[in-house]
Amino acid sequence: MHSSFRTFIVLLAFAGVTETLNHQKQIDVVNQCQHGIRVGYQTNGNRHSRTFSVRPNSDSHRLIVDSEWAGRIWARPSCGSRRCGSVAGATSPASLAEFKMTGANGVDYYDVSFVDGYNLPIRIAPTVVSGLDHLDSNDLMHCQPTVCKSLPVCPVDLRYQDSKGKFVACRSACSRYQDDAYCCTGEFSTPETCSTNHYANAIKNACPNSYSYAYDDQTSVYVCKARHYTVTFCPQED
Repeated sequence: MHSSFRTFIVLLAFAGVTETLNHQKQIDVVNQCQHGIRVGYQTNGNRHSRTFSVRPNSDSHRLIVDSEWAGRIWARPSCGSRRCGSVAGATSPASLAEFKMTGANGVDYYDVSFVDGYNLPIRIAPTVVSGLDHLDSNDLMHCQPTVCKSLPVCPVDLRYQDSKGKFVACRSACSRYQDDAYCCTGEFSTPETCSTNHYANAIKNACPNSYSYAYDDQTSVYVCKARHYTVTFCPQED
């Protein structure tokens, strides 16, 4: 085989790898909790979720997702049951990291959401490479971390307990009361008719950058254009 042909084959293979990487994004899930966690993630529109374990004290696991992936990531303390990492929300609440990669205008959208309840402090941060596909803006919601390090105090009526009676998470007012005003459904299904409430206000006061109810977009959704993000549970630093 001639050396020039070998070089061509190597370049062709490299181009293929580069093209594949251009259609993928990386999300590192880091556990800074003092206990192990079971992490779940789910693609929007898919009924099934996948889970993996991450050990405590800054252990991590890397997810490779499609460049147009849209979905959610959550975690719960490790347990002996496979259901401890099942779908987040409703009767089994969890703090959410939500993503819509390559959305409108070709940018990524990400947010920390407590709309379905919450259980662990959480942080999302993009890795921004200077001069490479990031947004040049002074807006604090462009390519910046969004974090809630100290969870809001859970109202007594929203406290979710496990089978042993231990408080493990805070439910949403929607899942607790099934009220259209809390759920932004029925006659309250538009941004004009659904507004914040005292439960959502408590979340917003404690974690100003987190989603507190369904239409809390303006102060909760961050945008960037990056190939790598880090989701940290129990973050120790901003």
